[in-house]
Amino acid sequence: MDKFLLLLLLLGVFPLVIFRAQATVCMVCNLFKRGYCLTGKGNCTMKQGPGCRTRNFFIFTERDGWLYNHTELDCSHYCTATHMYYLSLKISTYCCKGQDFCNRDQGKIVK
Repeated sequence: MDKFLLLLLLLGVFPLVIFRAQATVCMVCNLFKRGYCLTGKGNCTMKQGPGCRTRNFFIFTERDGWLYNHTELDCSHYCTATHMYYLSLKISTYCCKGQDFCNRDQGKIVK
């Protein structure tokens, strides 16, 4: 009888463990440079959707080509990895999920 009650208890709890949505906590920063958040530091939580987003901003100069300017970190429901160009501005977007603060180390670090 005890085994039967234990089995019923496990069957009642097991689906909650399997089907529970995995939330991902992301780092938020409006201005990330050289490994540090200079403005807008915080975090956000994604319960569904793509997850954490990292956007690296580059500016084109005739002399040096594409130069890194800064990084933005946030949460995004519609994140896709892209390289977008607007005249002399290039934005490289990266996405991650499944591990808390997975976008923290994605920001470009200039040495």
